[in-house]
Amino acid sequence: MCVIGDGTQDPQIISGDKLNDYDYLVKNGHEQGNLRMTKKINESKKLLTDKLMSLEETGPTALGPALLTGIAMAAEGAPGSQVTLCTDGLANIGIGNFDDAKDQDQMAKVKEFYERAGQYAKSKGLTINIVSIIADECDLETLSQLAELTGGEV
Repeated sequence: MCVIGDGTQDPQIISGDKLNDYDYLVKNGHEQGNLRMTKKINESKKLLTDKLMSLEETGPTALGPALLTGIAMAAEGAPGSQVTLCTDGLANIGIGNFDDAKDQDQMAKVKEFYERAGQYAKSKGLTINIVSIIADECDLETLSQLAELTGGEV
């Protein structure tokens, strides 16, 4: 997973066991929010656009870790900040991944993670919006609860 922030620094790469550690992801997200979100959007728009357009798919989708990190980073921003979760596939690595949910109990734990993340965002006054590519499998039913909890849109 790659943390970019306002785009003015080299990205931070998060991998391994850290992708499954809720507390680490929140703590690191707060730290990265303070470190990597120092410029206003009008100051970093061009740089961020360039970085976004240069992104390429490189493997598994660490959607849960990215979401939680993004929420924690946004919590360091101005009141009313928003997180927009963009995905083209199913979360399949790290906390909140659907691939490891082989039975109802495991699926309940995955859904519990997204509920917890949504409640955390709500407690910080954040809005989460969801963008997904039509016909791609991302379990939009589970992810949409994030938007519902925070007043966002799908």
